Amino acid sequence: MTFQELPAHARLWVHVADRDLTAEEQQALRMTLAQFLEGWSAHGAALSAAGDVLYDRVLVVGLDEQRAGATGCSIDSLVGFVRAHGKALGVDWFDRHQVLWRHQQQDEGAAIDRAWRSTRTSDFWAMRKAGVVAADAEVVDPLAATCGGARSAAGLLVKRFDESWHAEMWR
Repeated sequence: MTFQELPAHARLWVHVADRDLTAEEQQALRMTLAQFLEGWSAHGAALSAAGDVLYDRVLVVGLDEQRAGATGCSIDSLVGFVRAHGKALGVDWFDRHQVLWRHQQQDEGAAIDRAWRSTRTSDFWAMRKAGVVAADAEVVDPLAATCGGARSAAGLLVKRFDESWHAEMWR
C-alpha cells in the first residue's frame, strides 16, 4: 500500500525536519521507512501503514486503524525509528518551532519564488506583521490528525494561511 492509497480515516503522524533532505537522503528514508512499516506491529498484529517524504523535509506516516490500532509500544517504536533516523543524518524531526510556508500568488504579473521556506515561528509572525507573508500564502499544517484531514486542493498538508490554525492565532 502507498501513502496515497490510505483511507481518509487513517491516523496520521507528521514530522518536519529542521533542514531539507537531499534527493538521496529522501530515497534512503523512503526505503528504510517502508522496511520499518512492513514489520510494524501492535501486540503481534501487523499494522496497515504507509509513509512518504513531502516537500523535501516533511515525513508523514499513516495508519489504517480499522484493521489494527496502534498501541503505546507501537507508537514508541515509530518515534524511536524517527529519532534514530534523525540522529544518523543530523536531522531534528521534533523541532515544533518552525513554519514551512511559501508564497501563493504572483506579484503584479511577475512570478514569485514558490519554493518552500522554513522560518522560526517568531520570525514568521514578524514577517506576517510586516506584510511579507500574505493571507493567501500557503503553509504546511503538521497538526492534521487523519489522512483525509491532510488532503486539500492545494496539496497534502497544504492550507492557505487564512484557512490554517495560524490565522486563528493572528486574530
